Amino acid sequence: MTDFVAKCVFQYSTEHLLKKDKVRFYYALKGRDGNSGIVKNLNVEQLGRAVLLVSESRAPDVDEFLNYWKCKFNKRVFFER
Repeated sequence: MTDFVAKCVFQYSTEHLLKKDKVRFYYALKGRDGNSGIVKNLNVEQLGRAVLLVSESRAPDVDEFLNYWKCKFNKRVFFER
């Protein structure tokens, strides 16, 4: 029997942020050095400019991060082998 792992895809928008706040958002997301933001800390995979793939166990942390920045987002859960 094959085990399935739950994953979440987050698609978010930063249109509401001022340019200076977008820079701060991306620093928080990716880190100033490109390796120390939540993407690295939570083992998130960035699929596109505004699309994140995360394990279901880390989804609440990403929810909290996007809500903190008041980003509108869609979350979809799926299962993979």
